[in-house]
Amino acid sequence: MTDTTARRTAEMHDANRRSWDHVSGWWAEMRDRDGLWRRCPEEPELGFAGGAFELIGSFAGEMEGKKVVVIGSGDNHAAFALAGMKARVTSIDISERQLETASARADKLGLEIVFARADATDLEAITDRSFDLVCSTNGFFVWIADLRGVFREVRRVLKPGGYYVFYDVHPFQRPWKDGTRTVEVDKPYWQTGPFIDEKEGTFEFNWTIGDILNTAADAGLVLRRILERPAGDSSFWEGTSYLPGKNGGLLDWKENPRAALPVWLSAALQRPV
Repeated sequence: MTDTTARRTAEMHDANRRSWDHVSGWWAEMRDRDGLWRRCPEEPELGFAGGAFELIGSFAGEMEGKKVVVIGSGDNHAAFALAGMKARVTSIDISERQLETASARADKLGLEIVFARADATDLEAITDRSFDLVCSTNGFFVWIADLRGVFREVRRVLKPGGYYVFYDVHPFQRPWKDGTRTVEVDKPYWQTGPFIDEKEGTFEFNWTIGDILNTAADAGLVLRRILERPAGDSSFWEGTSYLPGKNGGLLDWKENPRAALPVWLSAALQRPV
């Protein structure tokens, strides 16, 4: 990466950090209304979607005593779930305010989690080969300008034989205009961004499957399993709340054509022994 590209990446990530710091209070109130974070330690499957919870069990195995880092931890549902499974969890996010909210919630839940602010492309505070499992969840890749930096750091901090398990919105959902009754192309699949939100001052990216998996392979990670899953609840199509959806018909592709495409992309990648 050239100095100019590195500087531009840092600028975009910092703009996204400022935006998340700004909206964190509103976001916390919304998450308090649906209350999912309170349930995750006892019902850890709620901290994941798209089959990612099953991938963790199948590949990383039992979590008790394992060292796990959640990058781009956001709401920290995955961090709370893994801590409830007795993993030794570190939660990393770029937003200090998001981490403050998560830390207060962890205290209420009686969970011991290490919280640290860092850019996922530069985990300098984490030593090499120190984690059994790295996780990221929905809404991570869309904020990342430098996939190579992320996968380089993921491989570096994983122990040999360790796994990176992620789930995120499937790239096939990205080309379409918002709406559930019709399908209308908004952009080519291969147009990945950055997409600038002038109002929010943010930069988003719509990476393709090839962008994600080829970059992981270039970093030296080996794909062990990939899953493509539909939405599990109509709430996916109804807004940002995690409360149960009100219109189950939106899961029927005949009513909602975008339901004919996968909603979640999940994968288990391994650092070779």
